[in-house]
Amino acid sequence: MTTMVRCITEITITASPESNRAFKFTFNFCNNFEATDSWVDLTNQAKIVFPKNIYVNDQGYLTPLGGTNTQKLVDNLFRRGDSITINFGYYTYDNGIEKKEMPLQPIFSGYISKVNSKIPIEIECEDNMWLLKQIPCQPQTWPKDKTVEDLLRKLLIGTDFVVNALTNTTIGDFVIQDESVAQLLARLQKDFRLESYFKGNELRIGFSIYDLTKANLHTFVFQQNIIADSLEFQRKDDIKLSAIVVSNNEKIVGTNKKGQPKTKLEKVEILVYANQSGEFVFQQKPEGGDFPENVEGERRTMNFVNITDVNALFEAGKLELQKYYYTGFKGSFTTFAIPYVQVGDIVQLKDRIMPDRDGNYVVKSVKYSGGVNGHRQEIELHYKV
Repeated sequence: MTTMVRCITEITITASPESNRAFKFTFNFCNNFEATDSWVDLTNQAKIVFPKNIYVNDQGYLTPLGGTNTQKLVDNLFRRGDSITINFGYYTYDNGIEKKEMPLQPIFSGYISKVNSKIPIEIECEDNMWLLKQIPCQPQTWPKDKTVEDLLRKLLIGTDFVVNALTNTTIGDFVIQDESVAQLLARLQKDFRLESYFKGNELRIGFSIYDLTKANLHTFVFQQNIIADSLEFQRKDDIKLSAIVVSNNEKIVGTNKKGQPKTKLEKVEILVYANQSGEFVFQQKPEGGDFPENVEGERRTMNFVNITDVNALFEAGKLELQKYYYTGFKGSFTTFAIPYVQVGDIVQLKDRIMPDRDGNYVVKSVKYSGGVNGHRQEIELHYKV
């Protein structure tokens, strides 16, 4: 039995209080939209494209946005800093009566960052990280015995944001510059590979970016609700994998002309790989030289902080590298809007023809899209659990 459905999109925009505009409106259509849910890029983004022929109903008067007053109308309706949410789902039919499947899924929540008033009109958006770009840091030195998580809690006092309690990460004496909170997070990502992203109003930061104890489990079947895929099935015995494992250690080495602490980033690097017997071993980086060239397989880079002992660094790198030695899939696949999937969820892949390929995987990212061509989710796998 086939169930008939119809796509629904609900986009709600609330005027920023600072703009002296007091309104909130919802529209249930657009030409197309895209949104991301990932920890890789620091900021999740969305883009909405309106149809060319679109009208504004202002107290009963219909005015085309593509008319002579386009710029004025667009400036009043959509401004940088307005909050925006995108929800999607489906209408279903019950005895011939159309009904909305509730609740609609909240695929994006954030703020308008850019408005293109040309026809067709496009709106670009960013998640809560947009607000963190407006919050300045007070220059200071965060001591090595205090955690990065506590630093962010201090910087976000007075906001509605909370910081995850999954990790307690120390990085040494850390100098905070004249920068925004978002710039600070970008520097932590660049120098220490401390990833951070928003899960609703919760800022997650640290090496443990998933909370698998709260992960939702979703099932996808190859011959049923997987539309397309770029998945590759690998056998554990065939995997050739190595990793350059790095510990980033920041030290204060003096002061600058302004009397502020001056730091130096020191690195400890080793190469971790499996030998012919399948045992993990490591090799230190030669002084003044480099590691052997990767001639086969895949080589990753794994980052840690404050590990100065090479044996301890090897153990940390080995535990991380073991996640990627498995028999199963890697890559991504595309499905419909149901079931709704988010980063950090677990997807169960099932193959009715070859059930030995069944397995569960952590979701690394999701790209949502929708509009006149229907709703889609492109789901990227991270590793098997």
